[in-house]
This record gives sequence, C-alpha cells and structure tokens, in this order.
Amino acid sequence: MKKTILTLLAVITITALSAQKNKVQSANNYNNAFERNGKCSEIQNGLEAINLATQDASTKDMAKTWIYRGNLYYNVLLPTTDANCKALYKDALEKATESYFKGIVLNFEDATLKKLDLEKEADLVQFFGALQNKSKMEDPQLFGTAFSRLPGLGGEYANKGIGQFQTKDFKGAQESFQKALMLIQISGKTDTLILYNLALASEYAEDFETAKQLYNALIQLNYNIDGNGASIYQSLARIHKNGGDKEKSFEVIKKGRKAYPQNQHLIFEEIDYYLQSEKDQEALVSLNDAISIEPNNAFLYYVRGTVYEKLKDQDNAIADYKKSIELDPKQHDAAFNLGAYYFNKGVDKTNTANDLPLNQSKKYEEMKADAKKDFMSAIPYIEMANKAKPEDTDTATMLIKLYTQVGEDAKAKELKTKYE
Repeated sequence: MKKTILTLLAVITITALSAQKNKVQSANNYNNAFERNGKCSEIQNGLEAINLATQDASTKDMAKTWIYRGNLYYNVLLPTTDANCKALYKDALEKATESYFKGIVLNFEDATLKKLDLEKEADLVQFFGALQNKSKMEDPQLFGTAFSRLPGLGGEYANKGIGQFQTKDFKGAQESFQKALMLIQISGKTDTLILYNLALASEYAEDFETAKQLYNALIQLNYNIDGNGASIYQSLARIHKNGGDKEKSFEVIKKGRKAYPQNQHLIFEEIDYYLQSEKDQEALVSLNDAISIEPNNAFLYYVRGTVYEKLKDQDNAIADYKKSIELDPKQHDAAFNLGAYYFNKGVDKTNTANDLPLNQSKKYEEMKADAKKDFMSAIPYIEMANKAKPEDTDTATMLIKLYTQVGEDAKAKELKTKYE
C-alpha cells in the first residue's frame, strides 16, 4: 500500500509539472495565433497561461517562460494591434522589457549569471559585460528573439519620453529616455538623439549634474542633429551660470563660439557676458561679428550704440542709434538714447550759459540759442520713443521738458494733462 501511494504521488507530481510546461507552450501557441489573426483574445489567453507559469516553481526559472511572456507583451505594442487591446495592457512596455531581461538572464549557461538582479546597478553592468563578451546561452535562438527586440523597445521608451516631456513630466521623461538609451546600447549602438533628449529632460528635471555629464558627452560626440549642436553649449553654459560659476559658463561659450563661429545665440551669450563684466572693447568685437551676420537687426545697432557711448565714441553711438531706428522706428530705446543725447547736450549748454557773468550777455544769448537747437533736435526722437512706448513716464516727462524749453507750452500742457 505504501509503495502504491508513493507511486501515485510521483505520477501526480509529473502530471503537474507537465501541465505547467504545457501552459508555457500554450502561451506560445496563442502568441503565434495572434500573429496570424490579430485577435486580442489570443493575447489574453496567452498571458493568462504564461503568467500562471511565471508563478509556478517548476517553470518560473525557465528562460522560455519569460521570453514567451515578453513576446506576448511585445505584440501588444505593435502598431497593428487593436487600440482596445492596447488599453487592456497599458504597462505592456514595462512588462515586455522586464520579461526579456529576465529571460536572457535565465538563458545564460553560467550559473552565476543566472542569478543577476538587473535592478542592481552592479549586476546590470555585469549583464552588459556578459552580452558584450558573448557569454554562452542555453538556447541561442531564444536569446536571438529577445535580443533582437530590445532596440524596438528602446524606440517605444523614446516615444514615451517625448510624450512625457511635452506634458512637462520631466522626471518621467528622464527615466524613459534612460531606459531607451540602455536598451539601444545593449545592441552595441548609441542613439545620440535619445542622448540629447535625455540631457534636456535631465536639465528640466533639475538633475543638473547628470545634465552636465550628458551635454559634455554630446560635445565630445560632435552632436549636431537638426542643427542643435550650438544649443548644447548654451544649455551647458546656462547650467554653470545658474549654479553661480560665471567663469565656467563663459569658458563653455568660448568653446561653442570656436565650434560654431556664426551662431548668433552663442554670440549673444558672449556679448552678454562682456557687458555684464564691463569689458566694452571685447563686447564691441562680438557685436561687430553679430552685425556682420545680421546687418538688418535693429536691436544690435542699439546695443552697439550703448557700448560706443560708454567708450565716449559719441559719433559712432549716434550713427548706430540712427541706424537702429531707421531699421525699426518702434525701437524705443535707441530713439530715447538719441533724444537724450541732444537733450543733455542742450541742458549742458543752458547750465554753462546760466553760469556766465552778467557782462557776457551776447555769449549768453548765443549759447541759449545753441541749446534750443539741441532741444529741437531731440524732440523728434523723444516723440518717436513716446509713440513706441506711450506707457513709459520717463519718456513722457522728458518730452514735456523739451516742449517747455522750446516754448511749445500748449503741447507741454496737453501732454502733462494726459499723464496726470
């Protein structure tokens, strides 16, 4: 009797083991059926079978179990798969990736490699090394199936990252781009566009140390897809600047200017640094470069005019201000500065005249007349500035003073009433 019971137990065990292995094969059959007819029910049945197999002691450590599971979830992601079916398995991307990784690990012949936990960074590095060294697999064909699909999963993560970035989920985008890059790198390739997107996402997620490393890597790779090469230098410089290291920021800009000498954005960054550092001669050189590239940029002439004015080169300053408003009559600041120059000139002559002794009345009248000419010269420019920015009270106040100085009392009164 005892022997009979033991025999029956053995049969039951063998039958159960066979049943679980049958589930693995059934799952694969369902997957093949789906690839023929595209019915979501095939995926549903396949996943029901394979998920039971992943929980059973007899099949949960089989590479085939996990790779078949990966195949089912991978098929959910296909463009041809019904949208309603996709909605049932919103985590298909994560499940497919997890399944393929686990299946590859269990497929190694080396018992040590079979124990790798890819959630651990050290194990992940060892996993990469094993793949690069082409460690032996128990079932090379099964491995080939899983391995060939990893770059495709990387593309899916990249698309997911783009969507997350657009909805301002920058941390989520960073994680997705990291996974995308890892999956593609496993195949021995580096997708620099994904690397660039990862750098951007890291910066926007305020992971600045990671962003700096990635931007530096892109610079080393001479990245310039879609003409974004120069923007890498801008981004890296901005991170250093916002971190309080202006010198390091400028060092990056200088390298960028060398790599992209015609890029206006980098020139503007360089000009801004020189202006902030009161290095006017250096700013002038950069402004000349900028104007040679954009000769019709009114703002650049205005900025160069201010630099010339600081350098006491009044003639060139006036010429630049005039050129600025010639190109753009609404360029308020250039018009205001030009009007202010003549206004101040007239004020200086008026003050000098007022300091003359009483016995120099003739000279006094001459200087007052000259001052009035300067005030008259200022009026058209301040009127232009007032028209360009009517809300600016400083401009209106100067215009009122000018009208008063030249005897246009009615205009002064009307303008004053408007701003009271």
